Amino acid sequence: MASLDIIARPLRAVGVRFSLWQHAVFAVVFVGVVVPLVFLVLGSFSTAELPTDFSFRTLGLENYVEVWANPATYTVFSNTLTYVTGSVAVGITIASTLAWLVERTNIPGKIWIYAGVPLTLAMPGMLQAMAWVLLASPRIGYLNVLLDDVLGLGRINIYSLGGIIFVEGLRLVPTAFLMLVPLLRSMDPALEEAAAMSGARPASIVRKVTLRLMAPGIVAVVIYQAMTALEVFEVPGVLGLPGGLYVFSTKVYTIINSQSDLPNYGEANALSMLYLVIAVVTTYFYSRMISRSEKYTIVTGKGYRPRLVDIGRWRHWAVGLVVLFLVFSVLLPLLVFLYTSFLPYLLAPSWDALSILTLDHYRRLLHHPILGTVLWNTLVLVVVASTATTVLSFLISLVVVRSNFWGRRLLDQLAFVPHAIPGNVMGVAFVCDFLKADKWTQVGIYGTVWSICIGFTLGFIAYGTRAMNAAILQLHKELEEAAYTSGAGLWRTTWRVFVPLLMPAFVGVWIWVMLHVVRIAGMPLVLYQGPKNQVLAVLIWNEWDAGHIESVAAIGTLMILLLLLVTMALRLLGFGRGTSIQQG
Repeated sequence: MASLDIIARPLRAVGVRFSLWQHAVFAVVFVGVVVPLVFLVLGSFSTAELPTDFSFRTLGLENYVEVWANPATYTVFSNTLTYVTGSVAVGITIASTLAWLVERTNIPGKIWIYAGVPLTLAMPGMLQAMAWVLLASPRIGYLNVLLDDVLGLGRINIYSLGGIIFVEGLRLVPTAFLMLVPLLRSMDPALEEAAAMSGARPASIVRKVTLRLMAPGIVAVVIYQAMTALEVFEVPGVLGLPGGLYVFSTKVYTIINSQSDLPNYGEANALSMLYLVIAVVTTYFYSRMISRSEKYTIVTGKGYRPRLVDIGRWRHWAVGLVVLFLVFSVLLPLLVFLYTSFLPYLLAPSWDALSILTLDHYRRLLHHPILGTVLWNTLVLVVVASTATTVLSFLISLVVVRSNFWGRRLLDQLAFVPHAIPGNVMGVAFVCDFLKADKWTQVGIYGTVWSICIGFTLGFIAYGTRAMNAAILQLHKELEEAAYTSGAGLWRTTWRVFVPLLMPAFVGVWIWVMLHVVRIAGMPLVLYQGPKNQVLAVLIWNEWDAGHIESVAAIGTLMILLLLLVTMALRLLGFGRGTSIQQG
């Protein structure tokens, strides 16, 4: 008994300190997530012109009457529903086709397809949309010049709901592909083979067997992608705003950034309420589908290797489909930006245009008045947001997975809440939060790059905690218990046991956040104030909005090439080696 008490004593001592630390983590997450949402809800009832003038005497229903009595709101709702449904349909259809070709057919070059499709994640949605403006704008589009003037086939209008659906659908493909490939790979093909032996045709097998077995997983992927499309601002902003075509995310942005009047935060908050309800309900059904998908488990304990479908003469058409997707998603936008960045002014591709190419736009970048400040702000944002998200996610997961803390389940749910809130809506919530904080404390955080860092950190902990939860669950408790019984304290055990073993998870979360911080413009556009607080995504948006298309092309070319190099380097360094693809 004495020996057991000697072992238990240091564990109890660690437990006391651990409890204090757990409460600190819970308080940080609770304040960071709940307080902005409370301000968002209260702000939707406030009739004050500025969030700092909020008081309970200014509460009323005027904002809801103004928003929901306006017929334009229901047009926005209809546009949003059509846009989300269409883009998800396009993205899932392409992704599921590519995943099936890789996992279930004898298409050649599978390893290159699996490497190439995720590589399209390096293409920021905002730049992809801008590239398609240069290609398919009714007036200046290079592709339209070819289709109409040369081939006589008429012109495409990319500034339409169909254009938005097409570009956003392409953007959704790589993530859906990465989610669908494991579903196909882990599925026992016995039922498919039985159907084949019974004389069923390949198309019938796919429709009646494969898709039905994958139904829960596919529905979960569809819901997740719908949530992603719902919160995106960049693509609808670039392609919809010039023609007055609004979805929820762009309507909230225009209300806040009205050029003629003061920002109407009350109406923006009132409009965001429906946005918030839709996102939360969607997240609820997604969580339910994930939790119930185990009922449809189709992975057996025995080893198996599916019989590949021989697509015969269609192999070359299948390869062509993959190449076409890669061309539309990455190659064509990159080439368009590269060509435009060397033009003195916009000019359709021709032999004459090649004779006037210039490096002037790249030279001007070196002397851009605020480019140095923007790059520094972006570097600070990347380092701070990525590091803070990784560390905070680890601490949250440590409490959720490795403790008996009374609020661990609530903490886990709070950490996931930001995933249900679109970036620009969270930005509106943080505006009210930061303005109030500045009024009470005189810190002056509103509008600075630090406010964007806080917003991104709290917005990305949903992903970070999910990755960290899975990683920590793989470590047996005996490792830290052995460290405790050897006299190591909590932080020494964390540093010597958890950090080395979880380093791949730390690096993975850090890199994921870094790639998204550089790409996303919705939240920074809401939170930044003044040219000295711009980050790269905001600078690109403002340059495009000002009509400096050639400068955007130069910045976009360099940015895309850098992100492509980073993505390829990560794959070469071995991330995702655990995924084996059959050579074809």
